[in-house]
Amino acid sequence: MSSSSSTPSACSESHTVSVQLPDLLSSCTPFELRANRHCRSVSQASEAWLRDAGLNLGVEWKGIKVGLWAALCYPGADLTQLRLAVDFLSLLVFEQERERGHDGFGCGDGDENEVFDLISDRLSRAAYKSPAWYMRFHRSMRAYRDARQRLNSLDSTCIPDLETYVDLRRNASGLRMVFHLIEYAGGLNLSERASSHPILNKLTDQACDLIAWSEDAVSCAKGMTPSSRLNIVPVLMKDRNCSFGSALTYVGTLVKQSADAFLATERLFAACVDPAVMNDDTRRYVRGLRDCIAGSVNWLYETERYLGTKGNEVRAFGWVFVPVLD
Repeated sequence: MSSSSSTPSACSESHTVSVQLPDLLSSCTPFELRANRHCRSVSQASEAWLRDAGLNLGVEWKGIKVGLWAALCYPGADLTQLRLAVDFLSLLVFEQERERGHDGFGCGDGDENEVFDLISDRLSRAAYKSPAWYMRFHRSMRAYRDARQRLNSLDSTCIPDLETYVDLRRNASGLRMVFHLIEYAGGLNLSERASSHPILNKLTDQACDLIAWSEDAVSCAKGMTPSSRLNIVPVLMKDRNCSFGSALTYVGTLVKQSADAFLATERLFAACVDPAVMNDDTRRYVRGLRDCIAGSVNWLYETERYLGTKGNEVRAFGWVFVPVLD
């Protein structure tokens, strides 16, 4: 069944439609899926730490499976490295859920301050070992903060054009920080020349787009109403003057194009002969991007954050029931 062809508006009434999500996993078949063997123990330790820190995680926290996301993104990390990654990703998810007013997510003492302060001491130790890495990480965190504020100020009555949204979504996703953790989790030392190389930056943007747009598509299952977080689907509906179903299908095309573009850029980057740019650490970083792509897109069907307990069913058939507007 197809969805309504109208663009969402604040005065419309909602109803539920059945729609098929794009086959995102097929676009990611070139990227090997690997998992870290420390997933279970680190996930349990991280959750206990979060609760001891005074965060109200809510009854649904276990189902979000942040530890699994980290284990799939950083399959080669040791216990200490994976623990920081799980803690950081948990705080990232926690803050985003709190922003959306998710019931049960909050600080036990009522303090709504910066949750990332909880790991500032460990980030500082990492900064001491690699100041250049920390500066890049910190810049991305500032960009994330700014983009979240801008994104949260938008709604169904204030939809940006596609180019504006894409640039905003890259920073607001937090994925740039997720990618910086590839260096930390792998013990890598990217030179400034490598980290600022235009081809590597292009690879990072393509990986970011692929994951963010996949998340946008799957998150539609939670509804397309005025209270929903803005994502690429209503942006495309406005930009292309198309229906919800058509926009969702086009997201699948964009994801496939991003995957193909990533592979083409990867081949171009591999041909670089400058040893200051292309070395073992750089190659391992690119492999880390591949891990993040495979891990993140597969995790969208494993976590209950978007599809509830229907992940396996949606993975197999793609159909979801979506609250939308007339």
